Amino acid sequence: MNVVVTVLVLVACVQTASSFGSKNVVFTIVSQPEPYHASVATRLKQDIDNQVLEIEKQAPTVHITHEDFPVPGAWTIIPLLRPLVTKYKGSDVRWILLMEPHTAVRCAKLFEALAAADKQKDTMWIGYPLSDDEPTIIHHFMFYEDLEEDGGFVYPHFANGFAMRIELMDRLLYQIENDERKLEADFSIDPAFELAQLVYGKRDNPGPLLTPDLSFCVVSGDNCATYPRQFDICGSPIPEDTIYFAVKTWMGFHATRARIVKKTWGRHVTHLQFFSDKDDPELPAIAVGVPNTKTGHCLKTMTILKEVVKRVEKMPHIRWIFLADDDTILGVQRLCEVLSCYRGGSDVTVLGERYGYGYGKRETAAKGYDYITGGGGTVLSVGAARAMRACACASPSAPDDMALGACAMHRLNITLTHSPLFHQARPQDYAREVLARDRPVSFHRHSVPEPLRVYATWFQHDDLALRKRNRDEL
Repeated sequence: MNVVVTVLVLVACVQTASSFGSKNVVFTIVSQPEPYHASVATRLKQDIDNQVLEIEKQAPTVHITHEDFPVPGAWTIIPLLRPLVTKYKGSDVRWILLMEPHTAVRCAKLFEALAAADKQKDTMWIGYPLSDDEPTIIHHFMFYEDLEEDGGFVYPHFANGFAMRIELMDRLLYQIENDERKLEADFSIDPAFELAQLVYGKRDNPGPLLTPDLSFCVVSGDNCATYPRQFDICGSPIPEDTIYFAVKTWMGFHATRARIVKKTWGRHVTHLQFFSDKDDPELPAIAVGVPNTKTGHCLKTMTILKEVVKRVEKMPHIRWIFLADDDTILGVQRLCEVLSCYRGGSDVTVLGERYGYGYGKRETAAKGYDYITGGGGTVLSVGAARAMRACACASPSAPDDMALGACAMHRLNITLTHSPLFHQARPQDYAREVLARDRPVSFHRHSVPEPLRVYATWFQHDDLALRKRNRDEL
C-alpha cells in the first residue's frame, strides 16, 4: 500500500511539474503613458491578476511596458526583445503574451491554448492570422507571392494579442544584433506585420510563420482565450464647437478636394478654415504666404499652426485643434466621442495614428522617433499647439508630420498618443478584421471607392445625427 501511495505521489509531482500555468507565461501589455490609455492598461493588469489568483492562488507576471520597459519605440515590439529575453531567458517562462490595453484575456482558456502549442515543438508563435489580398501602402507594398501555395504570408491581429516562445525571441534578438535580420523599411507602420516580416526573413533562410490559433478571437465567444474590446467613450461627446478645424490645401484643389470636405464632414463643423497658397473668399481659404511644394509641406504646416494658435487665443472656448489634409475623410461625431477620453485645453495632448521612424534598424534605433501621420488627421490640445509652434523645419519641403514628431519627442519631450481609430490610408488598405473591431474616426486619400461614398458608408449617419442634435439644442 505504501508503495502504491508513493508511486501516486510521484506521478502527481511529475504532472504538476509538467503542467502549464502562469509561471510559464509573461503577460506584456504594450501601453502608453497618456492617462486614459494608462488607466485601461492598469485595469487589464488587475483583471489578469484577479483571474490567475482565482485559478492558481498565486500572482502572475504582468508588465505594463511604459512603466516596466520605458524604451523608445516599445510599441514596435523589437525594442522589447532585449529586456524581455534578458529578464526571462533560463527561467520557467516559455511564452511571452504581447497585447494591447484593450485586449480582453480569459486566463484559463489562454493557458489551455498555450499548453497545446507548447507540446508542438515546431510551433514558435501563435495568434489570429491576418493576411493581405493585395500589396498595400501600409505594408510597404511587400507581398509574398512565393508563399501563396502555403496559405500566404500571415501576421497576428495585435488587437487580440499574440504569444511568442522566449526561445524565438532570443533567436531573433541574436539575428538582429548580428545583422542576420533587419527590416527593409525605415518606417514602422503596422508593428505586427513588420514583426512577422522580420521573423520570416527571406525565402533562402526563412524563420517560422505565425501559427494560426482561433482561440485568439476577433469577437468574443465561449471558447475565446482573447478578443479585442471596443473603445468605449468616456462620457458625453465633447461639443463640436470646441474644436478648430484647419485644412491644408492649395489652389489646384480648391474646386475638387476642398469642395468635397465642404460637402461631407465640413457641413457639420462650426470652426472650419482652409489654408492655401492663394486667397479664395468663396471657399473660404486664406493664403499663408508659403508657395506650394509637391512633397513635405513642413513650412506651410508650421505657418498654419502658428496662425491657428494666434486665432484660438481669442477664442477661449476652443480646446482642440484638428489639422487635416484636404483629402482627409472624417467622422465629426466619432471624433467628438473619442475626445471625451482625453485632456484638451491647456493640457498637452497630441493624438492620431502613430508611425515611427528609425526603430527597425540597429544603427538608427537610438535616434528613432514617433510621429502622428498627417493624412488621418492630427489632434492637438491648445496647450500642445502652443508648445509645438516653436518647432522648426529643416527645409520648406521637409515632411511636416515627421518634423513635428521629431521635435515633439527630442526637443519638447512631448509623448505622442496613438489611436488605431485614425487611418492614414483607405478602408481597403486594412484587413477586414481590423476595421470590424471599432468605429473608425478617419480615412485618407481620394480614390476608388470615391470619397463621397467612403464618407457615406462610414460616417454620414452619425454626423447627420450630430447635426440634428445641435439643431434641437438651439
